[in-house]
Amino acid sequence: MRRTSTERRSLGRLLVVGALAALVTVGASVGSTSAAFTASTTATATSSTRAACTGGTPSATFLASPAMLPTLWWRFGNLTRSTTVTDSSGHGNSGSIVNAGLTFGVVNVGLVTCDATYAMRQPGAVTSTGFVATPTQRLTPSTLTIATWVRSTSLTGGRIVGFGDSASAGSVQQDRALFLDRTGRVVFQVRTTTGNLLLTSPTAITNNAVRLVVATLSGTSAALYVDGARVTSALVISPAPAYAGYWRAGWDQNAAAVIPTARNQATLRQDELAIWEGRALSDTDVTALWTSNHW
Repeated sequence: MRRTSTERRSLGRLLVVGALAALVTVGASVGSTSAAFTASTTATATSSTRAACTGGTPSATFLASPAMLPTLWWRFGNLTRSTTVTDSSGHGNSGSIVNAGLTFGVVNVGLVTCDATYAMRQPGAVTSTGFVATPTQRLTPSTLTIATWVRSTSLTGGRIVGFGDSASAGSVQQDRALFLDRTGRVVFQVRTTTGNLLLTSPTAITNNAVRLVVATLSGTSAALYVDGARVTSALVISPAPAYAGYWRAGWDQNAAAVIPTARNQATLRQDELAIWEGRALSDTDVTALWTSNHW
């Protein structure tokens, strides 16, 4: 059937509108900024209210159960003069405290509700190069979960925890890391062959409240959670090749290459860091961790 000139013009307009709509949909999921990919797809999950100290399942009980036991569990209950951080998972991943700047002990009370032990304080100063590193190398896992409790008021940005290729100095390669940006938002970084995928929380978390931050990676799917709710997720297009390295809490160099003008160490207190290698926690698992309390 032959179309009139008016019909042909109408059809052309419809095709253009449809193409623009498709571009807008893609742009809302993954945008390109200075050789990095920033995810902005926001999830709709909501978190529950945390249990009171006398209710719910204690966090320590929850994490110690066979169904939830992480690969690494640093509770940061050590004293200031300690040289290592105990691994409460039982998997032999006690961390070595490297360089100066981190503080432990009674001046840093625990962050989790009802927690009578201690937390780790990262001063975030330009001169602070302290970090905690795992004792042995492993390859970057393609499936994982990082969960940590933090408290901060800082807008200097910086690294919280992640993977790097050095256990004693600044890493040349860093990946699978949590940062704060200079607006107080939390960022989950995953390296790809073309840059970095950055999942960024829609709002700041540096309000001097205790916040639970969780990042998951499962093959090519990444997600970021705050206080038990999934706040953003994205596909990891063309993940970078695996490399050997260490889990590090605290300082690592070249944070500004990921988060512009950010410091190499975030200013905050951190507690109850748990990492699962080979497992991405479900939405239900993350919410259960948030609603638990320490004792």
